[in-house]
Amino acid sequence: MQIKSFSAPKLHEALALVRQTLGPDAVILDRTESKLVSGQSVWNVHAALDYEASPQAKQPPSHQANEAALSLEASMQRLEKIATSLSYRDTEEYRQALVGMGVRDAYDHLLSMGVSAMNAFVLAEDYAKQAPIQMPTLRWSTPINPKRKKAVLLFSGASGAGKSLLIAKLATYYSLKGVAVALLSTDSNRIGGSAVLSSYADVLGIPFSVLRSAEDVGHAQAETKSAQLVLIDSEGWNNRHASALRQQMDIWQQLACTHKILLMSASMDEVDGLAMLERANGSGFTDIAFSKLDETSKPGKIINWAEASRMPMSYCSFGPEVPAQMGWLTPKALTAILIKQYRQHLESQEQDAQAHGSLVGQALSTVKEKIA
Repeated sequence: MQIKSFSAPKLHEALALVRQTLGPDAVILDRTESKLVSGQSVWNVHAALDYEASPQAKQPPSHQANEAALSLEASMQRLEKIATSLSYRDTEEYRQALVGMGVRDAYDHLLSMGVSAMNAFVLAEDYAKQAPIQMPTLRWSTPINPKRKKAVLLFSGASGAGKSLLIAKLATYYSLKGVAVALLSTDSNRIGGSAVLSSYADVLGIPFSVLRSAEDVGHAQAETKSAQLVLIDSEGWNNRHASALRQQMDIWQQLACTHKILLMSASMDEVDGLAMLERANGSGFTDIAFSKLDETSKPGKIINWAEASRMPMSYCSFGPEVPAQMGWLTPKALTAILIKQYRQHLESQEQDAQAHGSLVGQALSTVKEKIA
């Protein structure tokens, strides 16, 4: 890990120095404005370069690497605030630090999709080429292969986030592939909470059990012993009432989960999403997944959430069809989602403009008729 400080009178000048020195893979840790004794303003930017992203770089001594890692960890804790508190001036400064109209246009596209200014700055060059977007602070989970190794996937998240629907999609998809699937649910307090999955289990002819307490776990594990893929639904929770999350954790710990996936609805407000990630911190989640990508005009917010969570991205879901309209997030898939959403946004704007023009034309015709 290489961490350097850059200073310049203007923010965009300091950012340009970062890109010139460390390249496009550099991570902007923080930026602060200060005053010199002379009264002149100066911007200080801390940036880091991971040696995995730069194979040619030489490894520093171990004690320097440890010190750098600790500095990075402390700085990363401020990313959430940075991602959500950038002013218009900061946005313009980042834009000016990019070279070429194509890259700046890509930056603007990313902003319009809800990507934070800092993240859009890092991603703009890849996005301008419609190449799979990469960022050192984004992580990607490894797809499961139940036929080779048994997988036990637990899904948790807000009420109404689409956990049961995604589990139904996965159960149907893998059952059709010849995988032995079993379903479990810890959603025992809500009326009808397990009804949807129970119906799918009946249709697919696969085992389904509701876990009401830790005492039910042993029986459920015996029932699912031969399953290659176990999918576990859970009771929903939210920022104001996170008790359901805490109450279920005793059961979760006994289920030998290979993945504990936090499912975030893309239709959620970005600030609420960040608050939810803070609530989920320390709950042992291994992956983050996203649902309802078809219900938001700002899919780029999931990049901000994924970076803030520091969890690898896994599944995504974007519609009610079973088992379709879901998949595994990769850099290529995420780029395609953003490009598709932006094109739909432009088409919608064009249709609105045409409709508006038609209405204006009709109004003018009416006025002319009255005048005549």
